[in-house]
Amino acid sequence: MARITTNGRWGGLNPLVAGRTLTVLLALSWSAIAGSTAEPPALPAASVAAAVTEAQVLLADGRAQAAWTLLSPLELDAAGSPGYDYLYGIAALDTGRAAAAIPAFERVLASEPGFAGARMELARARYELGDYPAAEEQFRYLLTQSPPLATRTVIDRYLLAMEQAAGPADLGRSRFVPYAEVGAGWDSNANASTGNANYGIFVLDPDNVATSSPFVELAGGFQHGYATEPGGAVLSSGRASYRFNPDADFVNQALVSLGTLGQKNWGATRASVGASGYYGWLDGNQHELGAGVDLGLAQRLGMNWELASAGRAGVVRFQQDELEILDVNRYLGSLTLTRTALGAHNGRVGVAALFGTDDAQKSASPYSNDRLGARLFGGWQTGAGNSLNLEVAWLKTDYADSPGFTSEALSYVDREDDQWTVAVSTEYRNWPAPGYSLVPTLRYTNTNSTVSLYDYDRFEIGVYLRRSRR
Repeated sequence: MARITTNGRWGGLNPLVAGRTLTVLLALSWSAIAGSTAEPPALPAASVAAAVTEAQVLLADGRAQAAWTLLSPLELDAAGSPGYDYLYGIAALDTGRAAAAIPAFERVLASEPGFAGARMELARARYELGDYPAAEEQFRYLLTQSPPLATRTVIDRYLLAMEQAAGPADLGRSRFVPYAEVGAGWDSNANASTGNANYGIFVLDPDNVATSSPFVELAGGFQHGYATEPGGAVLSSGRASYRFNPDADFVNQALVSLGTLGQKNWGATRASVGASGYYGWLDGNQHELGAGVDLGLAQRLGMNWELASAGRAGVVRFQQDELEILDVNRYLGSLTLTRTALGAHNGRVGVAALFGTDDAQKSASPYSNDRLGARLFGGWQTGAGNSLNLEVAWLKTDYADSPGFTSEALSYVDREDDQWTVAVSTEYRNWPAPGYSLVPTLRYTNTNSTVSLYDYDRFEIGVYLRRSRR
């Protein structure tokens, strides 16, 4: 689609307006963000100036390839001139050369930091390369500059697309992304059970003793995003999975989950409300149902910090009569502080406090508890679209107010569990082919309990391959 200008200039206050993608580059005619009363940058020498003028006409006519052919041979001589760099970057971006466009827009911003059009195009180039953290950093900065409503809507749609992992093409009000996934690996304790064969004078059923097994997991699902105006979105997802453990088939598990969430942005504030649920089968039998309502509130603190709170009220119901003693009403909350755009690898780190309670529904049930936890997490870009993620979590669950559990000496004790989890994963996007992601994972879990029956260690290693339509 053609690019147009509002006054025939390419300069800081009235940058070019694009229509090729969702940006429609409303943002590029954004005088409110530009915030500069400076004159447009000076043109390069006469021969280059003529090419720049011609390229401006070509881009306005939607002839990006012709503009690229004209401008690219002049790069060594003209690079560093904001006028040339801006048009060169647009031509590169509109001909699928996002990697070439980024340095050009960065040079423009080094000279004209208030040029909102160049910053918007830089964000779009980062987005198209799959460098979502860097793109998000630029988009969120632009949101702090009091953009017009139409421009804010454009940026919100990009942020929504990144959150839903949508691709760069065909951005719109609604986006549906189906995916399929296959994984395989090894689990040292597939049934998450104690390694001791005896509990006091009792010999445990082998199904209740730690059993290692390889596993294969199949899954499929979807993510859907619908952008509402102004500053809102409805996000929905669904997933169905099956995990097969050849050496521990008594814990083969199938799970179906659905959820939807509505969110609304007011400047630096974001609020959300949603509902989700799941249903699970164990060894081919109906096993567990869970459902709940979620509330969230987040506040950006400057460009790169965010403080978020979340709460959930729900139920967990077991589907077999002998397991109904485990039924609880569950209430959970969290408070999370996140820092983005760290260093050359666009790091993202955060810390979260977790708290909650389970209210057992059977009067004789010992499974009411209070819980308190913490989580440290981080992620770093390791290449175009590739990432490394790390998480360390601790959770303390206290059953002291419940009727009690018996120890190995068969006397009553207050049960208290301490659990540590460490997880590491990497993601290689568009490998082994476009549209695929390869995700190797490692996870270690250690649970210590005052009731040794609930002590266990678990180590999982797996590799997952995902295919999604973007």
